[in-house]
Amino acid sequence: MFKKVLAKLGIGAATVNTIIHTRDLYPGKNVEGVVEINGGSVAQEINHIALKLKAYAKRKSGDSEVSVKIQLHEERVSGKLQIEANEKKVIPFSFQLPYYTPITIGHGQVWIETDLDIDLSIDPTDIDYLKVHAHEELENFVEAFTILGFRLRQVEVEAQNGRFYQEWEFVPKSKREWRFDEIECMIEPNQEGLYMRVAVDKAGSHRGLTELLQESLGLDEKKTALSFKNEQLHDSHSIAKTIRAFLLQYN
Repeated sequence: MFKKVLAKLGIGAATVNTIIHTRDLYPGKNVEGVVEINGGSVAQEINHIALKLKAYAKRKSGDSEVSVKIQLHEERVSGKLQIEANEKKVIPFSFQLPYYTPITIGHGQVWIETDLDIDLSIDPTDIDYLKVHAHEELENFVEAFTILGFRLRQVEVEAQNGRFYQEWEFVPKSKREWRFDEIECMIEPNQEGLYMRVAVDKAGSHRGLTELLQESLGLDEKKTALSFKNEQLHDSHSIAKTIRAFLLQYN
């Protein structure tokens, strides 16, 4: 009885360890591995085992931004099961990494948190950080901005109104051709391609009184949408032509 009380407090309870077998992870592709459960000093009933895909995101709070944890996806790998004292169970899993999974670039972090749900007990957990690569279509999109004379300044995950997206911020290497301070692409990938909201922030140099007034009122930032089908994303030079035509409307 005393061991059961301790197990409820996490002392001598079952432990969990998740091992990811897939080395190169891409949104839309499967992630595979196993969940290892090691029984503690007493038998315990586990309600379910869940793999929770999580990331950090920026969220506006008043006039500032705060970093918060968001859950992107939950995958149940087991229902009810009994783990005996000192028993070891190995449960294999395979599931599709959602298309909207953020790319781990810069300071971005994505991880899988394994949760053993046990009634009236401190749930054993395990955290495994992932390296998520950009698929070819997204790489070509980013390369198109390089062709047009932009550089990637930063990439962040943003959360607002219950939604999240990865924001890619590009700045012109020279103001000779492009009169922008920055281009922000809030990209939401899906199975068919890339959908994004685009914010075009015009540069403040060489402006007249009307333009300066627009800037002071926050009206100098144009927001619109742009989308590409996967078949349009195989050639970065072709993508660059489309983006150039789009940006010239606001230059």
